[in-house]
Amino acid sequence: MGWSQHLFRSLRRVLSKEVKQHVGTDQFGNNYYYIPEYKNWRGQTIREKRIVEAVQKKEEDYEIGDIPTEWE
Repeated sequence: MGWSQHLFRSLRRVLSKEVKQHVGTDQFGNNYYYIPEYKNWRGQTIREKRIVEAVQKKEEDYEIGDIPTEWE
């Protein structure tokens, strides 16, 4: 990820009041997060979501079975 994408995501996270809760880490070192439902700066309700921060691969490089089943 380039520095401009990282800057944009960080800025968006600050403005949206998005709070990541660390759920766990798998044997590959990937970090799993849960973001509860929240309201953004415009008053819109943003639904809950789960995200994975991969250690060494890009999201599009993952195949079926690369993420342990307990985290899917």
